[in-house]
Amino acid sequence: MSKKLIFQGTTTYLSDHWYAKLIFPLVEVKKLLQTIYEFLLHLMWSELIYGKKLDNELDSLIAFIIFCIFSLISYYFRDYIQLILIIFLVIWYLDCWFAKHQYFQKNHKINIYIYEVDISKIICCLSLPHTQTQSIFASFTSEEVSHISLMKAPLLGGAFQEVLDEVWQTEIYLHNGKHFVIDENLLAHESLLTAKQLANYFKVNIIFNHSQGNNSYVEQQLDQRFLSHLINQNSGIVKYENKSRKIHIYTQWKWSNTSSFLKVLFKKVGFLLFLVIISGFMIKFGGVLQNIIAVIGGQETIIYFSSPLQWFLPNWHWRNLLEVGLVLGIFIYQGWQLSRVKHIYITQHYLKFLIDNKVVDKIRTSEIEASFLIRNYHTEILIIGQNKVININSFQQEKLAQIFWAYLNEGINHFQQKQAKQTSNETQEKGSNDIV
Repeated sequence: MSKKLIFQGTTTYLSDHWYAKLIFPLVEVKKLLQTIYEFLLHLMWSELIYGKKLDNELDSLIAFIIFCIFSLISYYFRDYIQLILIIFLVIWYLDCWFAKHQYFQKNHKINIYIYEVDISKIICCLSLPHTQTQSIFASFTSEEVSHISLMKAPLLGGAFQEVLDEVWQTEIYLHNGKHFVIDENLLAHESLLTAKQLANYFKVNIIFNHSQGNNSYVEQQLDQRFLSHLINQNSGIVKYENKSRKIHIYTQWKWSNTSSFLKVLFKKVGFLLFLVIISGFMIKFGGVLQNIIAVIGGQETIIYFSSPLQWFLPNWHWRNLLEVGLVLGIFIYQGWQLSRVKHIYITQHYLKFLIDNKVVDKIRTSEIEASFLIRNYHTEILIIGQNKVININSFQQEKLAQIFWAYLNEGINHFQQKQAKQTSNETQEKGSNDIV
């Protein structure tokens, strides 16, 4: 059977390294603490805000028993709790480092091959690391291909399965709904080049997953009425200055952003903050449990219940201050990243993207093919050019990103139409002069 290679791509295979097997018990402890954290969030959200009770009371009882056990352990090791947390953070960091190191090694890559067999039959094969054997995992005809998809996905790795980075995955979608990942890349532009190569071969469109806009790249088309509606919803969180030769678009902080800002911020560092607060609470709660156990065992002891608020306040020891200072530092840094002002300047010649007046990237206005929204794990904006892709992210809320993109799309169209009209006039004048 003769076959012709039409494409070769790679995906990542992250296996458990020796370090992951060594820290397996700590991983299980972290999973349990994460479960308790999410359980408490769900409990507060359901009962305090909506007035609902959890359906499964058995789960509540089991979680409370586990929490009591950990509180007793924390009380017994109360003099070493800060040291334990620091060691835990170092172990977590090393796990992420090992996993990232794996990602860039060739022996952790799965090679993907796409062959043309006969006239219209296509087969996809893969070759696992350390092997030369190719196994067929998909077979279809060219007519069955619906489109080429690009999707941004988190790259999970290490024993803790943390998000190491985000990768762009290129997929072949068939009309019957089946789809296959055939390549991945850290850069959107590199994945787009791959997608264009396959789209040209199969004569199909390229579609970005979870995208919105008004061009051929998007899943969901947004008409002009919706764009006008977005702009009318602007309450000053995005500023739009249209001058004769330049358009300036930038974000502006409003108090209405505060709740969304805090929600995103707590999502980023909430678990770390929870560990610091809950460790002190568990020590004090564990002390009460120890006294209750002593009373049950026949010992004479006084059980003292202080104010519940004091249970959450740390002891003002230098180790506690260092711990709180570290978390506050991360909290402030993440908050600063989210609150930085994004600027877009568009002229007839260039589009420039700046953060806090520092140029991040720029592209020729005439080379811009499309701009659209990606609504995946977080909302972001992509500007697609002939030779690059500009990514604008870290918006506090989805509405802010949508309004920002609506103005951006309007500005790009304005100068591209102006440039096309100018080029057309110049062509007509040249034609007239040639006739004369």
